[in-house]
Amino acid sequence: MSQTKTDAIVIGSGISGLTAAALLAKNGRKVLIVEQNRQPGGALRRFTRGGIPFDIGFHYTGGLGQGQILKVLWEHLGVWPGITPRPIHPDGYDFFKFPDSKTELKSFYSYEKARAQLHSVFPHEVSGINQYLDMINNLAMKIPFFNLDLPFSPFLRDFFSASDQPLTKAISSIIKDPELQAVLSAPSLLYGVAPDQAGLTMHASVAHSYYTGAWGVQGGGQAIVDSFLKVLADNGVEIRTGQRVEQIDVSDGQVTGITIDDRKIPASQVIYTGHPVHFPGLVTPGSFRPAFSNRVKNLEDTSSMFVVFGKLAEPAAIPALNHANLYSITPGFGLLDDLSEARGSGTMLMTAPGRRDQDSSAGSNKAAQGVILMRPASWAETAHFSDGYKQRSKDYQQWKTDATSDLIDQAAANFGEACQNIKPLAAGSPLTFRDELGSPAGGVYGVQHNLHQYVARARTKVQGLYLSGQGSLMAGLIGASMSGLVTASEIMGLDETWNRVRNCH
Repeated sequence: MSQTKTDAIVIGSGISGLTAAALLAKNGRKVLIVEQNRQPGGALRRFTRGGIPFDIGFHYTGGLGQGQILKVLWEHLGVWPGITPRPIHPDGYDFFKFPDSKTELKSFYSYEKARAQLHSVFPHEVSGINQYLDMINNLAMKIPFFNLDLPFSPFLRDFFSASDQPLTKAISSIIKDPELQAVLSAPSLLYGVAPDQAGLTMHASVAHSYYTGAWGVQGGGQAIVDSFLKVLADNGVEIRTGQRVEQIDVSDGQVTGITIDDRKIPASQVIYTGHPVHFPGLVTPGSFRPAFSNRVKNLEDTSSMFVVFGKLAEPAAIPALNHANLYSITPGFGLLDDLSEARGSGTMLMTAPGRRDQDSSAGSNKAAQGVILMRPASWAETAHFSDGYKQRSKDYQQWKTDATSDLIDQAAANFGEACQNIKPLAAGSPLTFRDELGSPAGGVYGVQHNLHQYVARARTKVQGLYLSGQGSLMAGLIGASMSGLVTASEIMGLDETWNRVRNCH
């Protein structure tokens, strides 16, 4: 079963682990992936309820256009032939409305169209809108992942530095309308950091990828996983699922492999892609200074979510979901405020990514019947129900039933009575995300990348031991993919690997 020689072991099979493993294997390394869950893929996996497939963490993404980073990377890895991108309709958008006002607008996946729409709805803020969009684009063009002509190393030396300015300060200095402030800071929902804690450059790295186009994928995140698995199999990568790593073994400052079930598996490189707070406890004691271990163990999670996966018997009843994601938000910068005591009155999102599985988005296939409702949630909402790993009480089940009903009512109030016909099939809470994603407080994007918190780099003080995943670079599909790219590049040569990848452009 085991390979005769393992050069690198990747712990975790989310998109960062799959990316790092594929890059290493493409360049001749013998790679083993170890995954504690029964199926590989992390948050990209799909699950099925009532015959309807649902994506856990993949709904839409940027970066799949010609010459854009995910397409370029996946072409380099050989993953792209297994991907069928579904560009969201040319007039697709995020639809924003405010419950207590008549303001509604479409935030298009295009700088040009977004600018025109914002000018139309907020004519008194034209100058600030132009400054904001130009600022986002200019910052993104300083990041190699969005400007492939740039080298790697200089960016990685000081990326998202502490000298960055807060998002709230950057926006409020040029925009005074609270509703427009909310719309422009809304991409913070896609990386889970409150606007008053987020840096402008991190925000730009997420916002820019959507102002330059948005795509679904035929078959959702599972199709991405399956394409990676084929490439990995073709390159001789072994994947062991249902295996929990007991220890990352270190001797004399050099990683020597891992221990599973008291059995040692040797390797000269180990990449850990899980939540960083668990990392110090896995490594041979004494390998790191206490200051480093304490800093990593105390990293703060991103915000959590409460999610309802439901069924619409008549998808045509809400036609906007064919090409839009529907948001209800409150004015100002409180998009991620703790509303645990006031459910039904804050930010919410409704989306139907399954409609991107086919050309006729409101057709009769099962995926088109799926709808997902989301709202920000805090760990405090569910912490008192937590008796242990995946243990659930009757009180928790009742809380979840009530929270589901509240969210469906909120959707109906915001987006029409047709939402009352949503049949809930499953729900996820901060407890769910803690147990399934390994985030101590149920964070859906791993560790916060904010202005004040340490961000772990790929290379550690232990020779041959590396960190990857959402906790080490950027959040989201692009961020975690880039983290896998950076980590593998640290092993194979940063600029050399980057040059090989971007030559696919």
